[in-house]
Amino acid sequence: MPLHQYQVVGRKSPTETEPSPQIFRMRIFAPNEVTAQSRFWYFLHQYKKMKRSTGQILSVNEIREPNTNIVRNYGITIRYNSRSGTHNMYKEFRATDVCKAVSQMYQDMAGRHRARFSTIHIVDAAIVPAGVKASKRYNPLTDGDAPAAVQRPIVKQFLNSKIKFPLAHRIARPAEKKFRHTFAARRPTTYFS
Repeated sequence: MPLHQYQVVGRKSPTETEPSPQIFRMRIFAPNEVTAQSRFWYFLHQYKKMKRSTGQILSVNEIREPNTNIVRNYGITIRYNSRSGTHNMYKEFRATDVCKAVSQMYQDMAGRHRARFSTIHIVDAAIVPAGVKASKRYNPLTDGDAPAAVQRPIVKQFLNSKIKFPLAHRIARPAEKKFRHTFAARRPTTYFS
């Protein structure tokens, strides 16, 4: 089930002693609104003495990316519980929107660390710029090339503007239907220099 990004706003239920309680807002990644509300109360209960029965949800809105046609670099800060303890971690991914980057992160954590969905808490998920905007201390006169804010080598390798990918196995297709045939006398040439 694909993940969606929700903004959940809630507060403690108003009482006579506290008519206007403090409002809390969270960005939650969940498959649906019901799960997003459940995760909201789960996280809020860890910080404040509040729970679902003593609070109320003011709004649940899905946050959508304005443009999903551009590949961006995303940095995700997480905290997860393993068999030995609690760990903080920072990971970077390339995706067209933040929900896909978070889905990649969950798959990566399951594969590398055997971490389950329920044990991973996303602290922050943000776009990581690549180029001059990345560093505030960059001086073009004294420093050489502009540093990228991207730290992980698996993402850095894609920042080259002259990147090339080999086309290893290409089969020439017939130009028209009349040239198509089921059997051929020789094998196709798949290497073109």
